[in-house]
Amino acid sequence: MSPAAAEPNDRFRILAIDGGGIRGLISALVLKEIEQRLNRDRKDGGPIRLVDCFHLVSGTSAGGLATLALTAPAGLGAEDLVDFYLEDGPRIFRRSLGRKLTTLWGLLGPKYPSAPVREAIEKRVGPHRISEATSDILVTSYDMHASDPYFFKRWRALENADRDVPVADAALSTSAAPTYFGSHGIGERALVDGGVFANDPAVAAIAEALGRASDEPAELEPADLFLLSIGTGEFNVGFEQRETGRWGAWRWIHGRGGVPILNTLMGGVSDGTDYWAHMLLNHEPGEKVPNREEVGHGPRYYRLQAELDGPIALDDTSEKNLTKVLPDAAKRLIDKRSDELDEIVRRLKAR
Repeated sequence: MSPAAAEPNDRFRILAIDGGGIRGLISALVLKEIEQRLNRDRKDGGPIRLVDCFHLVSGTSAGGLATLALTAPAGLGAEDLVDFYLEDGPRIFRRSLGRKLTTLWGLLGPKYPSAPVREAIEKRVGPHRISEATSDILVTSYDMHASDPYFFKRWRALENADRDVPVADAALSTSAAPTYFGSHGIGERALVDGGVFANDPAVAAIAEALGRASDEPAELEPADLFLLSIGTGEFNVGFEQRETGRWGAWRWIHGRGGVPILNTLMGGVSDGTDYWAHMLLNHEPGEKVPNREEVGHGPRYYRLQAELDGPIALDDTSEKNLTKVLPDAAKRLIDKRSDELDEIVRRLKAR
């Protein structure tokens, strides 16, 4: 029986969070809304943390930071994640005149130093390690030395001490977006942002779940999965052939909306992953292929992606962006998908 035809059992629940730099504020605000709905009219027991409703939490870049923060023993909730973006974001994406001059505005080196990222993570979660995560995690990065994807996983850290690195090291690795931050070294590895191959880690998380062989729930089928995927907003910057046909290296890294080649990689991967995850978990063989508007609305795979009014650079921490543009985009998404959010909360509560 196909996943779409079988009755959802939500046996294994996955939360996947995209990369997107400061646009991660959108995903944090959506997570905060879901967490608030989980606790609405709750009379008995303490508050429910959204992250505790999932067996596996997966993230890339900004989503990787969210994954590491929410699953750390510090017990952070979604509201703490919002504070991280509002308070630490401007410090992370700040550079001195000296930095601009020595790197020639990012041409000869990373635009930003990595130290503020480490300081922010250590301040929020403390000196914890991957093995201490409160649920299974899958945080993406890419090893430039081995030319291979690299994943931070709790179960691997529990089995292999060499993989049990401090949370801050995983944070610096998953968020090292090319041109913005330098790669992060762990042993011989030179790790960069996982967004170069999995900006939306949903399909990677599906594969991870289906590969479980021991820890319960294990030996899973696609019909056993419930996947909630949170994006960081999208606005497709279109370029004419007469423009891109003449681009050299300079224009591929400097253009409207930030870094065209990086935006193309991240956006293309996310759009493809959205479709693939839908076909794996929601689609019944024999049915017509869904159009874009039909993708990601359950019953097993939900994709929450905000629509932006214009391009927003990954490092745009202007007051307008943080206090109006990104919150407004999150609110429009929440209002548009409110009924689905209630259904998601109902199913999380039921389990």
